[in-house]
Amino acid sequence: LLETFDKDKRPKLVNKSKSYARNILSHAQTIERTVYRIKESRVKHIFELNRKYSLAAVCFIFLFIGAPMGAIVRKGGFGYPILIAIIFFMLYIVLDIFCKKIAQSMVIPAVLASWIPCLVLLPIGMILTTRAMNDTKIINLDPYINFFIKIGRWLTGKRKIQEQKQ
Repeated sequence: LLETFDKDKRPKLVNKSKSYARNILSHAQTIERTVYRIKESRVKHIFELNRKYSLAAVCFIFLFIGAPMGAIVRKGGFGYPILIAIIFFMLYIVLDIFCKKIAQSMVIPAVLASWIPCLVLLPIGMILTTRAMNDTKIINLDPYINFFIKIGRWLTGKRKIQEQKQ
């Protein structure tokens, strides 16, 4: 294509085409940055909108966590249930901050990121509510304790046999 023009006009045309190409590249890069900022802003707005709904839902989930904790944890007075409630609240806050960061970095969709804390706490609330309704312990450690007691008895019995042989 360049050979179809006069030899004396070729350098001027090459410089002009390079200038046009640089301008187009610069314009494309500017638009790319603008589109990224628009996407980032959109993700923030979608996250905050869904977060407001998830905050309402998490209030009910905390009800399903707190009420059973009050029914199950009877010992320790007032401090032990408050400590457990603070732990669950801290879990929620940490999950919320983490999900906000991963939504803003566009790793997962903003809608999912805003609902993840609720999706994590909902099964916990359901388990605690069913445990409170059945009047069972939160975590039944008795089988594990009995297992270690049996191992201890077995080991002490084995030592007694070895001592008798000596």
